[in-house]
Amino acid sequence: MKKKKIIDQLYDHIEKKYEFSEPFLLKEVYDTFPDVNQGTIRESIRRLHEQEKLVKSKNGVYGLPNPNRLLKTAVLNSEDAVNRKYIKNEDNDIIGYRSGFYMANALRLTTQTSSDLVIYSNKVSKKKRTIMVKNIRVVINQARVKVTSHNYKLLQVLDLLINFKKFSEYSLSDSKEIIGNYLNELNLSNEEIENIVDEYPKDAQIQFYKLGGTHAFTHK
Repeated sequence: MKKKKIIDQLYDHIEKKYEFSEPFLLKEVYDTFPDVNQGTIRESIRRLHEQEKLVKSKNGVYGLPNPNRLLKTAVLNSEDAVNRKYIKNEDNDIIGYRSGFYMANALRLTTQTSSDLVIYSNKVSKKKRTIMVKNIRVVINQARVKVTSHNYKLLQVLDLLINFKKFSEYSLSDSKEIIGNYLNELNLSNEEIENIVDEYPKDAQIQFYKLGGTHAFTHK
């Protein structure tokens, strides 16, 4: 039996894996076909786009066109593609989280913003990866420990504690209630928390224990 061309293999994979108008990153295709030259993949994706078998957003996010749409063009949400790749997997399990100024803003510890979005994820094989999504530089780091739905909030807080003065306009003592409320539903044992904290730099560990340490956030 004659082997399918690369372009046909790619399209078959995309059709099976993604729904209509479901965004995906080119990086996802690279990861699925590691033995295929990335230039060959890019050229194949370009041809599929020209053949109107794929739609593309301005920032390089692709998707299958919805045949039920009146218009051939489709709005692809690049943030959804990043979320699915690095934050939540297909089973809706948490595999990553947003960090840095994004988290500090979410907790209302600062009004500062950053042009970079920092993400930590289980889905990064190297220490750091950078991609552009719209006009935002997304920096994706390898998580210090495996990210789960139970520990990601603790990891977000510990990331801030590495350099708390950089991220917060308030003192640590003034921020204790805010952080405590955020970690209120933390479902980890003392041992699990201690093992995670041990993976962080000494400065973060000291700040964590100033907040009350393991017993302040344990509900097991």
